[in-house]
Amino acid sequence: MKAELQQLIALQIADTSIRKLQAELESIPQRRAEVESEFDQRAFEFKALEQARDAARAARQQLDKDLAEQRARAEKAERDLMSSTNSKAYEAAIREADAAKRRISELETKTLEQMEAGEQAEKSLAEREPELARLRGEFDERLKSFEEQTRAQAAELEARRAERERLFEELTPAAKSLYKRISARIRDGVALAEARNGSCSACFMALRPQIMSEVRRGEEIIQCDNCNRILYYAPAEQAQGAS
Repeated sequence: MKAELQQLIALQIADTSIRKLQAELESIPQRRAEVESEFDQRAFEFKALEQARDAARAARQQLDKDLAEQRARAEKAERDLMSSTNSKAYEAAIREADAAKRRISELETKTLEQMEAGEQAEKSLAEREPELARLRGEFDERLKSFEEQTRAQAAELEARRAERERLFEELTPAAKSLYKRISARIRDGVALAEARNGSCSACFMALRPQIMSEVRRGEEIIQCDNCNRILYYAPAEQAQGAS
């Protein structure tokens, strides 16, 4: 096979690899989000327990605040009761004290309910902590593996780009121009196609016997009459394709 054709095949393989690596790296946010989403789904019950615990804590804080206000209200009513000088003020102080005591009783009941809810959530979390720790460990390991893979792909992409530039610079000006023109025109950027079973493997157009014979010899650059890609022939035991 003509050396220049071999260089073009190598260049096409490099460009294909670069496009694949670029696509994988560009999909990093989505791939990471998928890993995180899977963890969230598997840890849903744990998150629900944590939310129940946190909600109970928040409710207790508000109840404690309300209780403090009502106790202050009850104390004031008691003082008003002791200092009342007529029946009207006395009755008003009694009503205010009774209302404060009823509200305190309601709030204390609710506080107990929230305490029980929080304690139950804490108990369930403690019982299932080993399972959650295992899930978190798996999640952390997957993220670590994901990040290592990303770094490796980025390094490989840089190396492939350097190799691609070397291959491209070794081409003749005419070959460079032809390759760039075809790559720019074709949507997938694949400028070469294997001639296989008498057809172009890219557009599936049948090749004339004479063209197929010339492609087999590999002594010159032959383009497909239909898609204009550069054709090459790879013996069955060596076929690997450039696309």
